[in-house]
Amino acid sequence: MASEAIISLTEFKNDAAGWVKRLQKQPPVVLTQNGRGVAVVQSYEEYERSRFESALVMRLNQALADDRAGRTIPHANLKKQIRSALKKRIAKRG
Repeated sequence: MASEAIISLTEFKNDAAGWVKRLQKQPPVVLTQNGRGVAVVQSYEEYERSRFESALVMRLNQALADDRAGRTIPHANLKKQIRSALKKRIAKRG
């Protein structure tokens, strides 16, 4: 990923429409105020991608924790449980 642009909040405000347009083709921009980072601005597409990746990482971490804690079952056992549940459900209907 290319490095982020760092600009002042004033510079962003002076050309907000231009920056929004540029953000469609570049990485997020760090906004500074009094020389310190105060916000990050990015395209909506980049924001959604970032949210998706964060959610995926969280789910993977949870899966790893479940596996380490023994809260998983082998695939073959799961298939048997599902088939058994389906047979019971079908038997109740019929």
